[in-house]
Amino acid sequence: MDNNSQVVVITGAAQGIGKGIAQRFSESGAKLALLDVRLQPFEDWVGGLKTEFLTIKCDISSKEDVLHAREQVLSRFGCIDILVNNAGIGSAPCAFEDIKEEDWRQTIDVNLTGTFFCTQVFGKSMLDRGGAIINISSQSGLIPSPNKGAYSVSKTGVIMLTQQTALSWGGRKVRANAVCPGIIETEMSTRNYTTPNAKEARMGLIPLGRIGTTEDIANVVFFLASPESEYINGEAIRIDGGFSLTTIMQLSRI
Repeated sequence: MDNNSQVVVITGAAQGIGKGIAQRFSESGAKLALLDVRLQPFEDWVGGLKTEFLTIKCDISSKEDVLHAREQVLSRFGCIDILVNNAGIGSAPCAFEDIKEEDWRQTIDVNLTGTFFCTQVFGKSMLDRGGAIINISSQSGLIPSPNKGAYSVSKTGVIMLTQQTALSWGGRKVRANAVCPGIIETEMSTRNYTTPNAKEARMGLIPLGRIGTTEDIANVVFFLASPESEYINGEAIRIDGGFSLTTIMQLSRI
């Protein structure tokens, strides 16, 4: 597969999954527009990229920010071929009845509305000339997660947004797909392993026997952006090592 010379916009690119996706596209020679609400984390690694890149400070929940980011991308590279909507926020565990309005709104504003803003604004530059949009949802968008009501709802919305985009723009040469990561090792996920044996316990729930890496997600995103996936449109692909099957496995033991 070869995505060289393409212009790739990646949101939430400063760390974690976004960073892994940026590094994967860099290997192919793609030109990168890397967006994040914080630019400081880029300083630790972006100099090692093997291709031309542009970093842009952008709060995706602000349409004004997104419009300004598009202007910068088009001014620098002239076009947009691929959009990876990776930016998002988590939410602290909370009983459904106790979710605060401000937490609900912030989660929806960033994870769903922000993804919509980026899809609409950057996607317009792809219409009729061709392009691919890959949205990062979550396994929590496919299966409700305990004490993650706002997050799960926002990520389910991302899947429907993906399908609506695929339906609306497929005839105008723009494909849209989503990936749904399971348990992935990132800088932020280390907070889940502070108690003894927590990491081992999570690994024990995954049939493949390991926690996923950012490279696992980046490889699938790269494929979905490539010509080899040109007949895939409107899909939500689970990338969790089989983790979501474990509920069925547990039921079978009853």
